[in-house]
Amino acid sequence: MEILETPAARAVLGITVLAILTTIAYFVVTNYRDRIDQDIPSPEEHLDNFQEIHSQGDISDKEFRTIETVLEQLEHQQSQPNDQPPTEDKSEG
Repeated sequence: MEILETPAARAVLGITVLAILTTIAYFVVTNYRDRIDQDIPSPEEHLDNFQEIHSQGDISDKEFRTIETVLEQLEHQQSQPNDQPPTEDKSEG
């Protein structure tokens, strides 16, 4: 294995190993992120949970309406395309 004793061969081997490890790391991270995104409940699921909490009397009507409004805004933001900036309400101030 005299060929592996030259600096050029070591450099090529090192870069190849680095590229392989980087590719493996990329696929592991991508797979992990996909699983995390699936675990996040949607605004509808959150609203169902808060409706149950409200029906048990743990939160007031006013608190529930506030939560419902925030979740509706969040759902609306998620349904907008990402390339458009959110519109600003210019009626205030």
